[in-house]
Amino acid sequence: MSAGKADEAQAPLDTLGGGTFACTLLQERFWARQKVAAGAGLIIAMRWLVQGTLSHGAAEGALQALVQRHEILRTSFREIDGTLAQLVLPSCPLKLHYIDLSPLGVDEAEARADEIAQMEARKPIDPCQAPLLRATLLRLAPDRAVLLLTFHSMIADGWSTGLIIREFHAAAEAIEAGHGPDTREPELQFADYALWEKELLASGALDEARAFWARELRDVGSTKVAADHPPSDAASGHSGSDRSHIRSVLVSAGLGRAIDAFTRQQSVTLFGLATAALAMMLQRVTGDSEIVIGSQVANREAPEAAELIGPTVNSITLRLPVDDKAPAGAFVRGISHKAIAALQQQRLPFEIAEKLAVPRGDGPLHAVNLVLHRSYSGTTATDQAAAGLFTLLSLPSYPSGTQWPLNFFMIGRDEGWRMSCEADANLYDPATAQSLLEEWRRCLEGLVTSSDTRLVDLAAPSGIGRHADAASRPEAVAIAEGLPAIPVHDPDRQIVCFHTDASKTPVVVLNNISVYYQLARLLGEDRPFIDVQLYHPTGHIDLPPYDAEVFAAYAMRLIRWARPKGPYILGGHCVYGVLALEVARQLRRSGETIEAVALFDSWAPGYREDMSPRDQRLRQLRINWHARLQKIGQVRRGEIGLKEVTSNPVLRRLGLRKPEPAPPQEEGAWFDQALRQSIARYRPAPYDGDVVLFRSDEPLRGRLFDDYMGWRPLVTGNLTKVDVTSGHTDMFRAEPAGQIASALRTVLASKGGR
Repeated sequence: MSAGKADEAQAPLDTLGGGTFACTLLQERFWARQKVAAGAGLIIAMRWLVQGTLSHGAAEGALQALVQRHEILRTSFREIDGTLAQLVLPSCPLKLHYIDLSPLGVDEAEARADEIAQMEARKPIDPCQAPLLRATLLRLAPDRAVLLLTFHSMIADGWSTGLIIREFHAAAEAIEAGHGPDTREPELQFADYALWEKELLASGALDEARAFWARELRDVGSTKVAADHPPSDAASGHSGSDRSHIRSVLVSAGLGRAIDAFTRQQSVTLFGLATAALAMMLQRVTGDSEIVIGSQVANREAPEAAELIGPTVNSITLRLPVDDKAPAGAFVRGISHKAIAALQQQRLPFEIAEKLAVPRGDGPLHAVNLVLHRSYSGTTATDQAAAGLFTLLSLPSYPSGTQWPLNFFMIGRDEGWRMSCEADANLYDPATAQSLLEEWRRCLEGLVTSSDTRLVDLAAPSGIGRHADAASRPEAVAIAEGLPAIPVHDPDRQIVCFHTDASKTPVVVLNNISVYYQLARLLGEDRPFIDVQLYHPTGHIDLPPYDAEVFAAYAMRLIRWARPKGPYILGGHCVYGVLALEVARQLRRSGETIEAVALFDSWAPGYREDMSPRDQRLRQLRINWHARLQKIGQVRRGEIGLKEVTSNPVLRRLGLRKPEPAPPQEEGAWFDQALRQSIARYRPAPYDGDVVLFRSDEPLRGRLFDDYMGWRPLVTGNLTKVDVTSGHTDMFRAEPAGQIASALRTVLASKGGR
């Protein structure tokens, strides 16, 4: 089979001798959604990185064993006399599609694997045709692959995927070792669970829960975030990849520690805290004093349900008052108590609770949803399967559509908590999803770092929803926090333009020293080149501890002074590359087009700062040793004397020799220092545009010196790396500037840029 192509053949089904069983209320709701919304939001697309020995035969055999053990995995659905029924087949062959990407280069194979995973997440599944799951194994190397498992929500939920991958691992290990996998049926099948649910509802055991939800949902109003597109436009729907937009951000290690400390001190759960932060954000966006959020519970309190594969998940409604005069700590505790009260009555199916609601207004009760998992699919087995011939590491999923207009979720992973916002693409633009996510994170950070501060006194929102006006720009936020905005002083002296009348998209670079002349020349006279010097040429001004977003807003005003309208290509050297990326984010949010961002030897924000203390020490030791080796090289070249490497440093530490004279400070170093401090605190959400990373020979390599300088988690668009034969400080001399210009022209041409 050629690289990148799958064998699609599927064996015929055995439909004789199957059984017909009742469905749960959840399955009936999903069936109704399938008919009216073509299954949007009903696909569960999971992927795992396989490391070690796993053959195609063992993987397919393990999946077949799972299908044979669990009836729900060989079930289809149809209406019989107007009633939905589960049809369990006696057997159901499952084809594991196999695509060998190993003949491709490493980067190309991984890129192709990502493309296939995205396409797989978007492909529908017909609930009338068993099996309601697909499986694909993407071979990247002999000991490395990606496993894709895609389910319809009528046969599985998040908890189920954890059980499935645990059983898959055990079965595949057994087959690889020459043993038969466990195919014994479990004591409880999902059809039994559906029957038990009907008996429970008829028993009167849930009467207290019915009364609670009837009270709780009286005169309830849906929380609606203003859409970017009218609902009439949404009715026609979007197709393909536009079903939903997902934006994510990794919680920094520092914020993670603050969250842990806050939950302990306030005696609240992380779920209560995340809910409070979301309610606070939504109150700021909508102006509503009461926020209504949906959320899901595993609904597996019964011990026998803990090992059951099938969709047991239930939804609850959180009706949350937001008093912006309340101190942050008291507010979170109040929200937690409301959440606990709802969780105590979680057993009543949402399909019944929703009918008890007496709504105020129209629209779905759950227009906003929140999900929080300690691990990706409910069990720790998903994150890292037990050691053996191979391991399975869960990877982030690609969007397949959402059941709610807005879905917020926090997922615990090895690298920390990942916050995400998934927005219905029929209603919202990607920039809105990004802004909402950033505000949620800001509210979370504000709550845990200022527990005694009133909500109204916490940092103002940075520009979304009803607040998206001039007063919400980052510089206006600085003013609201008592900080003056960075003034634009003398743009005529701060901006140097080359080839201003040229027709191509301009390259705009940020810096503090005019070093880009050679690059401007070598890129050619057909492309405008704008060099923006950010420090004030008249001298030092006091800069309070601004956030990186405020520095970026200042840079954006200078850029627009030189070039009021886009498109733009942005770039920056070292810390200014990070700033250029934030400028790109703000320009895109204002409607401008950014064709690419060029990062010149820029380390990703948080890459070094969020390492463990041990790794930070090891990294610094390697840097110190590298500097020592460079000095030895200077000795060998006769540039310095041997004593500068041997005795002089020791004598200086002992105070027996004068300290080595400090190098003269560059003009504008005060601005560099303030910017570096802001970037050290900056933790951006992933950027989905095109980024080109130019890396010099100088940075070290290895585990603590990532080849992509930490950018891969922060760039979800196209990330291209170009190695440049130069040191860090001389990247823009004639020869390396020529390499950069040539590579930049090639990258822009390949992307169709002007």
